[in-house]
Amino acid sequence: MCCWKLDSMIKYIYSKPYFLFLAFITILLIIGFINIKEMLDINIHDTYLVISYLDFALLSSFIYGALGLIYFALIRFNLSLIKWMTIAHVIISIGGYCSIASFFLLIRETAPGDFETLLDDMHFNERINWGIFITSFIIIITQILFFINAIYALIKGRR
Repeated sequence: MCCWKLDSMIKYIYSKPYFLFLAFITILLIIGFINIKEMLDINIHDTYLVISYLDFALLSSFIYGALGLIYFALIRFNLSLIKWMTIAHVIISIGGYCSIASFFLLIRETAPGDFETLLDDMHFNERINWGIFITSFIIIITQILFFINAIYALIKGRR
């Protein structure tokens, strides 16, 4: 029973990846409009990037929308995609984004007080930043898989 559900989910991801990206875009935009006045602080060593949640949601939606549109066009023209690349790309792109969002929720705010607690929080945040960096790197590598898959589909042609 469990294998049947997993198999049907994999078939759905392969046959309609654009729908998953569309659903994810909807979730991103809802979160962006709910947190319209809040800012997202991204710390990369000594550089702080500050962007509003709405702007970040719009930028992310544009990127994921382009990916979904390319998948829609490739499937609509009945071009043959590599199954494992498509499934890996969709799962890692959406799951990785959700992982990064959850990493940001885990970051501890450092407050003045006990020096040991401050050092522990800084060490914890450093490990969280490494998790964000590694997850971002994996997502970027996965986008290369997407382009390889799309180029392969264009070269190979119709099914």
